[in-house]
Amino acid sequence: MADEGNLNPEQTEKLVQFQEITHNDSIEDCKRILELFEWNVESAVQNAFENNFPSPSAPLRTNQSTNSLNNTQIPNVDYEIQPSSFIDQAVAPQGFFQWTFTIISLPFRFIFRTLLDIASFVLSFLENDSIPENYDPISNVEEFISYFDEKFGTSHPAILNQSYTQALDLAKRELKFLVVYIHRNEDNKSIKFANENLTNQELITLFGQKDILFWACTKNLPEGRKAFKSIKASKCPALAILLPKRNKMTIVTKIEEPISANKLIGGLRKLINEQEPELIVARNEKEERAQTQQIRKQQDEAFQESLRVDRERERKKQQEKVALQKAEELERLRIQEEENNLKRKHELRAEYKKLYESKPEHDAKNPEAIRIGFKFPEGSRVSRIFLRTESSSELYKYVFSNDQCPLNFELNLLQPNRKIECSEQSQLTIQEIGIEKPILLYVIDQDA
Repeated sequence: MADEGNLNPEQTEKLVQFQEITHNDSIEDCKRILELFEWNVESAVQNAFENNFPSPSAPLRTNQSTNSLNNTQIPNVDYEIQPSSFIDQAVAPQGFFQWTFTIISLPFRFIFRTLLDIASFVLSFLENDSIPENYDPISNVEEFISYFDEKFGTSHPAILNQSYTQALDLAKRELKFLVVYIHRNEDNKSIKFANENLTNQELITLFGQKDILFWACTKNLPEGRKAFKSIKASKCPALAILLPKRNKMTIVTKIEEPISANKLIGGLRKLINEQEPELIVARNEKEERAQTQQIRKQQDEAFQESLRVDRERERKKQQEKVALQKAEELERLRIQEEENNLKRKHELRAEYKKLYESKPEHDAKNPEAIRIGFKFPEGSRVSRIFLRTESSSELYKYVFSNDQCPLNFELNLLQPNRKIECSEQSQLTIQEIGIEKPILLYVIDQDA
């Protein structure tokens, strides 16, 4: 699905839905149409039906309103009228008397039908046949359903509570038969047809068993007039049977003559037997496409998940690598610091050693003189005379100048047991740190 890589999940879902409805396998064409209609699937589908999938170079009609309240466009449907199984064929007169009656009544019937046709023609000019720009098609259908239930009862095939265009889209999308009925209020033929046919229990059962979609409205309302014009009916009652063919809703039968319920049911059964295999094949193909798309979607999801896992693994690997490099760098710096400290201490020891080798010891007769001994961890001892007024740092430097002194050490007094606070930066005198008389201090290895 490389062509869909730049779509978000919502747009991808709409693209798949548009392909299912229109049976158009070209992702680029479908995407282009949806983009022109700002990803409004209903408007894009309606345009696709009316333009019969124009080529990419052909312009699309985008001036059609996407608002159902302003949609006065008459939906286009194809015509492929089958030989009628609904109307009784004329039976030739039998015997002398039938022939005589037929010949005598023929002029009267001709005159009557002619006058009736003229009257219907004149009345058609007087009848309001316009479709207003602003109306609610759903409200029209709901109004007719309420009228029908009140007039004929609630026992009838379920009427789709949708606009005519939506009913066409639904049948196209679900690959089902759609029966469209146009009624006219106060018309005796319409009332008779509805009362005798549409409330027939056998017809209701057939609609339910075969899952036939049923849409109906009255020509007295704008939505009914739109459907009336769409199926190119000439009078009411009018009943058209449509089904999806070659990506278009196609009328295969249209009835505008009186018909009995038995004849209607029988003709409908025959039509279903003839046309249903084609719909079954189309449904199977749709199901295969849906399964293919689902498999493709699952494969894409698995691929994306695999990519995510790989990216996450690579990210963690990179993090571990960075952490390891950082740890190695810190360890290198630590070792370098230790080496530098060790080098500095050895240099410092050499400096102190040279200092005390060249520096004479204080005179023991000096009143401030005091001999202090030092015992190292391995047991050896040294001592030196210091002045009480000298800085205690001299103790640290002298002890550190000896090779047997640990690099990290402290000086402790045994009795009483306490640490002698002194370092190479000490500012306190020997007397100030509590040493007043000759004493032995213990050198403690802090690294031991």
